[in-house]
Amino acid sequence: MTDGAPAARGALRILAHLGAARGPLPAGQLATATGLPRASVYRLLRVLEEEGFVLRFPEAHRWGIGIAAFELAGGYNRQEPLTRLGRPIVAALVDRVGENAHLAALHGRDVIYLIEERAARRRSRKWR
Repeated sequence: MTDGAPAARGALRILAHLGAARGPLPAGQLATATGLPRASVYRLLRVLEEEGFVLRFPEAHRWGIGIAAFELAGGYNRQEPLTRLGRPIVAALVDRVGENAHLAALHGRDVIYLIEERAARRRSRKWR
């Protein structure tokens, strides 16, 4: 790991922690969770707020995920990196074994099916 961009690393740690939380969090809790100094957390939160990646809830003294983070997540879906990387591998597997195949990813407790490839000709099986 490089230490060339500590501010970027800190901002990403904050975003990752906020993204995993069930709701907005106080800056002090973010500092504790990320291991960053409280002053650094406040500076990073201000920049992230200016760029739309976090929202400040002043009445509750909490911070949450902003619309820019939501848009960034949508970009992942639009680019479909796992599907693009996995489709040729799954297709080759189907061609080789002559059976249907799926590519799925575990996300928390959910299974997300990304690819389904069907065999051109399924071998018929005789059940006894």
